[in-house]
Amino acid sequence: MSLGFSDNRNRLRRRRQVFGFVFRWGLVLAVGLGVGLWAKNIGTEVANQEVRVLEGRLSDITTESATLRSEIAGLTAALRTERDRVSDWQDRYEADVPNVDEAEILAAARLRIDSGISTDRLTAVVGLARDDIACEPLGSTKRFIVNNEIQSGANGSVSFVNGAVTITASGEAARNAGGQPVGWFDPGKPVTAIFSHLGGETSQTEGLLPLHHSVAVGDTEFRFSLIAGARAFIQVTGEACPFP
Repeated sequence: MSLGFSDNRNRLRRRRQVFGFVFRWGLVLAVGLGVGLWAKNIGTEVANQEVRVLEGRLSDITTESATLRSEIAGLTAALRTERDRVSDWQDRYEADVPNVDEAEILAAARLRIDSGISTDRLTAVVGLARDDIACEPLGSTKRFIVNNEIQSGANGSVSFVNGAVTITASGEAARNAGGQPVGWFDPGKPVTAIFSHLGGETSQTEGLLPLHHSVAVGDTEFRFSLIAGARAFIQVTGEACPFP
C-alpha cells in the first residue's frame, strides 16, 4: 500500500510540474503574443500616420506643381505675345524709318521744300524719275581754286553750259609745320561747294571730297562730281541728263 501511494504522489507531483511548466510557458507566450500584437498595432498606426503625412505632402506638391504649370503656361503665352509685339514694332520701324539712301533723298527733298519748291512738284518729279535715261558728258574736266581764309577770288569758280551752272567752293586752309595757315585748302577737311543756277537759284553740298551733286535747270539735270586735284584745286566733271 505504501509503495502504491508513493507512486501516486510521484505521478501527481510530475503532473503538477508539467502543468506548471506548460502554464508558465503558455503565460510567456500569451504575454509575448499580446506584446507583439500591441507593437504591431502601434507600428501600423505610426505607418498609417506617416502615410497620411506623405499623402498630404504629395497632395500639396501636386497642387503646387499644377499652379506652377499654370503660371508657366501664362508666362509662355505672355512672352509669345511680347515677342509678337516686338516683331510688329520691328517691322513698323523697318517700314517707317528710312535707311541711309532714303534719308539722303529725304534730306534733299526737305532742302528743295525749304527753298520754295512745292511738295506736289517734288512728288510729280519723283514719279517721273527713271534710271534708263541717256546722259551726255559736259566736255572735259575743269578745275578751280578752293577759297579759304588765306586764298579767295582768283580762279575760284568754273561754269558749265554757257554759265547755266557756276560752281565755287570753300574749305579750311592747310597748315605748315609751324601750325600757320597756308594758301591752299586742306583736302582732308570738309569742303562746301555752292552751285549757282541761271535765274539766281543756288544749292550746295558739303563734306569730305569726293562730292557728288545734281542741279535741275529747266528740262535738264546736271550731275557733277568733285574730287581733289593739284594743290589748292578741285577737279569737276559733269554730265547732262533729261529732266524729269
